[in-house]
Amino acid sequence: MEVSVEQKILDIVKKRTKEEGGIVQSTLWGMLGIDNREGTKAVLSLVRKGLIKREPVVYKGRRTYKLIYTPTKAAKINIVVSLNPVAKIPCFTCRELNRCGAGGYFTPEKCIILSRFLESE
Repeated sequence: MEVSVEQKILDIVKKRTKEEGGIVQSTLWGMLGIDNREGTKAVLSLVRKGLIKREPVVYKGRRTYKLIYTPTKAAKINIVVSLNPVAKIPCFTCRELNRCGAGGYFTPEKCIILSRFLESE
């Protein structure tokens, strides 16, 4: 399986942040052999995900960005969740779902169908 450009960038930025406090974008493009357009697109995606940040710097007399690994708590991480076990709960197909609730005639605490389901699991 081929590693994506985003993952390669993230790995390098993570390593360089630990060692040197970050990496200049143009240096990164040369390391990966990619052009500015492709690299910037991947970097901006990582910024939106909250995994890296871009700081404006002057490097060799030119304005560019230094990339720094800074994962936030809200960083978007791809997690696959299966809802199959939840979909089997009888409440979702119950015709009394809208009237079911604490203190009413129909309650989860008194439901025979739900009790049987939980005992079988």
